[in-house]
Amino acid sequence: MNTPDTPSLSILKSDAEALLRDARDGCPDAVSRLVRQGFRRVEELKHDTCLRVVAEEYGTTFAEAAHEEKLISRYVQHSQANGFWREPYGYPFRRARYLRQFDALVECLSDQVPLAEAAQKRGVDFAGFHFSSLLFGRIDQVLRRRKVPDFSHLQAPGSLVHWHWVLDVMKFNHANFSDAKFYTVTVDPLVRPGGHFWVADFSHADLTGADFRGSYMRGAKFVDADLDGADFRNANTFETDFTGSQGTYLTGELVDEDWVVGPKKGSAC
Repeated sequence: MNTPDTPSLSILKSDAEALLRDARDGCPDAVSRLVRQGFRRVEELKHDTCLRVVAEEYGTTFAEAAHEEKLISRYVQHSQANGFWREPYGYPFRRARYLRQFDALVECLSDQVPLAEAAQKRGVDFAGFHFSSLLFGRIDQVLRRRKVPDFSHLQAPGSLVHWHWVLDVMKFNHANFSDAKFYTVTVDPLVRPGGHFWVADFSHADLTGADFRGSYMRGAKFVDADLDGADFRNANTFETDFTGSQGTYLTGELVDEDWVVGPKKGSAC
């Protein structure tokens, strides 16, 4: 499948490169990670081995991770080509920035600190960040007990967000998720728009151009939110509170087969 890497697949590959470099330099932590995975001859170490080791630390295999992330990349291309998004998705991966973002996520999910607060402490935001299932799995390996994140006041414009990251999350108030793209990966696998936002609070949030197509949003609050250009087509907005919201947004029910990317739609890897 001739598609560019997602940021999350770039992260995995970058982690493997760092492991290879550190192991060859004799770093004890890198060597012990390899030993735990059954590899003992550092002088014969190759990049492919490090990819396998890092993927297992993410709770998957490299082949499975690459397949899903490439499918997501194809979904991004499909959505942009068909004009579903006001702004295209595309942010370069920078490892130094990502490492600060990762530390902020770990603090948020372990200590119940708002992610915006943890990010500010590290001088970073989450603009264009890929909140992926792959990264979600990596954090599950790091934390013994993961808590529901607090996204209030978070600066994450243009982000790409897998539904795992928003499930049961209630606090999005005052956040900036303008032009964010929320998506789901099914077991088929198919990639399609949508997330689960039951009773989530988006009060005073900037959601201009955000893609909420097909989302479950029953009981959510958008009090005084900026929704100009947001897309709520095929979303469940029963009992949703739009009091004081601003801007023109899309609603309605329509056939959505062309929203989906996956092997069953003729776009397999």
